[in-house]
Amino acid sequence: MNRFSALRDRRSLIEKDVNRTDRQHAAFKDPNGRHLRMLSDCLMTYGMYNFDLGYVQGMSDLLAPLLVVMDTELDAFWCFVGFMDLMADNFDADQAGMKRQLAQLRSLVSLLLPDLANHLTRHEADNMYFCFRWLLVWFKREFHYDDVCRLWEVLWTGLPCRNFHLLCCCAILDRERATIIKEDLDFTGVLKYVNELAHKIDLEQMLNTAEAMYLQLKQADQLPEDVAETLGLTVELCY
Repeated sequence: MNRFSALRDRRSLIEKDVNRTDRQHAAFKDPNGRHLRMLSDCLMTYGMYNFDLGYVQGMSDLLAPLLVVMDTELDAFWCFVGFMDLMADNFDADQAGMKRQLAQLRSLVSLLLPDLANHLTRHEADNMYFCFRWLLVWFKREFHYDDVCRLWEVLWTGLPCRNFHLLCCCAILDRERATIIKEDLDFTGVLKYVNELAHKIDLEQMLNTAEAMYLQLKQADQLPEDVAETLGLTVELCY
């Protein structure tokens, strides 16, 4: 009975999320369209395939672009399964995976953007929770579909380093730090400001800056051990 209850709750949550996922996109505009139906079916199937994890808000954001690209339910489902193998920790009930990434991001910001890190610390915003959405669904809500697909293909390669998406966060914050500091934004202000960046971020600039940051860290004589571990750099660079 517990499983039937869980399945009923998941179906209700999936229906709510499907009805508000990317409805501005041509593929999902029709409330009776095949893409919305496939979105619902794939999420319900995944909820049975990985019953322990089930469905968590945000998963529909990861599946929708796959459906648009693959255009068949079967192919999109198995692509989604592979994607979730990478992203499952983001949806832990205790948010341990997200908390770990936010801590890693905080260390990177402290090293790469010390002036911004000091500002965030003064305003008790250094928990980095304003980046939560970026990390949870890999910037899916920050870019248009073509850019989302390109970005995900870059991140799927695992190159140029482990957790390159965290350096992408740093690259965005690098571009915006002058404004954040000048306007003396507190946590609420930073959260509002960051959310309003959606669809205003230059993907090419972000990727170039993130790669430059990686090369800078790779060439450093020494790095904090946690940063080297986060990026998969050699222990010889640690202190």
